[in-house]
Amino acid sequence: MFVLVFCVAVHHHSVNAAAENNRPDSGNTENADGTHYITIYDDGALTNVRSDADTVREALLRAEIQLNTGDKVEPALDEEITANNFNINIYRARKVLVLDGKRKYRAMTASTTPYDIVIDAGVEMLEADTAKLVPYDNLLESGDTIAYKVIRAKTVHLDYYGKKLDVRTQANTVQDFLEEREIDTNTKKNWVSVALDKKISDGMKFSIQPQGKQTITIDEEIKFKEMVTYDYSIEYGKREITQAGKNGLRTVTYEVNMKNGKELSRKLISSIVTRKAVNQQVKVGMKTNLPEGSHRDWMIAAGIPADQFGYVNYIITRESHWNPLAKNRSSGATGVCQALPGKKMASAGADWATNPITQLKWCNGYAVGRYGSWQKAYEFWTKNHWW
Repeated sequence: MFVLVFCVAVHHHSVNAAAENNRPDSGNTENADGTHYITIYDDGALTNVRSDADTVREALLRAEIQLNTGDKVEPALDEEITANNFNINIYRARKVLVLDGKRKYRAMTASTTPYDIVIDAGVEMLEADTAKLVPYDNLLESGDTIAYKVIRAKTVHLDYYGKKLDVRTQANTVQDFLEEREIDTNTKKNWVSVALDKKISDGMKFSIQPQGKQTITIDEEIKFKEMVTYDYSIEYGKREITQAGKNGLRTVTYEVNMKNGKELSRKLISSIVTRKAVNQQVKVGMKTNLPEGSHRDWMIAAGIPADQFGYVNYIITRESHWNPLAKNRSSGATGVCQALPGKKMASAGADWATNPITQLKWCNGYAVGRYGSWQKAYEFWTKNHWW
């Protein structure tokens, strides 16, 4: 057994500290002099600058930060700097050693996960293959004390209810394999030709057969799910598929009641997942151009009386932090005051989905119409933490 302890020191370099300590409201996209506050995270070292650079590339050049082969930068170098407070992350490439059986690979990579690192080294990974960090004791040969080892999956040749299947797995025992593949281990339903505690070996063969009645076995698709993340660097409403979804496959066995060539009934006996579905990853754009001015200016534009500003700010700050694109994942409520459904705000203007002033107009009508005033809405919110 070994324990690897990594200590990362975070250094904070400040350029133009006075500017850093007097940042205006984050709702502004640009200072009056056309500059932006930029925070650069360079492998643990933090630098703050104030710059009128137009792109990430230009900002790094002005900060005299050099990039090397294999380094990764987020956002991309050609990304335009539009936000007043803008973050840049630099992941520095480093030399790594990858072990794949008797083969050794060396690569420069900025990736952090073992799986991504071995991919960067040019190693072909098959289904169910994994990788892990291991100690490397040949220090005199290479100077390395650690390496990334590829853990190849074992292939099981399975006869499942008469269907021949080749399944790759990292399971240790037959019991683990059955649970991994969602196969019922109840002996009254399934008979397994080998002991459940038998170790899985590469190329191992065994069979699983139903106990009792005649059955049929068919393949069914497992529909992939779509996982959505919201990206504030992409224009509002734009969808970008970052990983295409793939349907999985499940082998299902049924007990079927047939009469005169017709199916009268069907009963599920068991099922095994032979190929897991891959979720589709989608980015949905949330970037929008906010109106000029402060939150107070927005309230004035929305027609909210000045003596109500304190109550409005209290509620809106807690509901959305003044983000017109805020969305509650559970309820679906949207906007600065979390209207449910968000389409209600269309009565205040066609740009209800992105314009905080339009949203505030609707919010003002809601607060006065339901509670009589923003003050009474505030009193209700402080007691119930919702409105």
